Amino acid sequence: MKRIFYILLFCFIHSLTGYTAVSYSHDLEAKAEAGDANSQYLMCHCYIDGLGVDCDYEKALDWCDRAAVQGHRNALTQMGYFYFSGKGVQQDDVIAFRYFRDAAKKGCPESQFMVARCFKEGRGIPKDLRRAFQWCEKSAQQDYALAQWFLGECYYRGEGIDKDITKAEMWLKKSAQQGFAHAQYSLGMFYKNCRNTQEYRDLSNEWLQKAAAQNHKLASIELSK
Repeated sequence: MKRIFYILLFCFIHSLTGYTAVSYSHDLEAKAEAGDANSQYLMCHCYIDGLGVDCDYEKALDWCDRAAVQGHRNALTQMGYFYFSGKGVQQDDVIAFRYFRDAAKKGCPESQFMVARCFKEGRGIPKDLRRAFQWCEKSAQQDYALAQWFLGECYYRGEGIDKDITKAEMWLKKSAQQGFAHAQYSLGMFYKNCRNTQEYRDLSNEWLQKAAAQNHKLASIELSK
């Protein structure tokens, strides 16, 4: 289960924070030009996703930076992603961590999770599993499904915290109930490996089926055994 966790964590593609579907308009651009931080942030998404304009990461970065300078926490998070991934800018883990940290301090659950990930992987900051757990817990307590899954895995392995399979089950279940396929798979495997009764074997199959229904390949493979 540990090996699978690392595969899922490193391959997971993050959605953009606080994103609401929007398309470019002259009115939106006018508000952004006038200094409205949220409109600047939305303009960033228009250029990232090609919503009414051609995709242009340079312009997306410019609009996002304008919003981030004003302290817009979702823009700060997105700036972190630009530098974390190297899209539209030279990849730099140190700068990415600073943006994530600033947004995390403003209470953004997605950035709190990314700060946790940086501490876990030692990206832009020395590796520190205890601090990774602490930041992840802040995010999970705000019902961020990815952080809840991560927290459950930490309790399952005793990473950054004492091992506690009861809390592992609780956090995996919270994430799985939000429809997060990776958590549904992990919960299914948890019941298979840790609860050897017919009731829990049935629960294992139930959660694996939910994950497989979302095209989770590992869940489908497990069910086919």
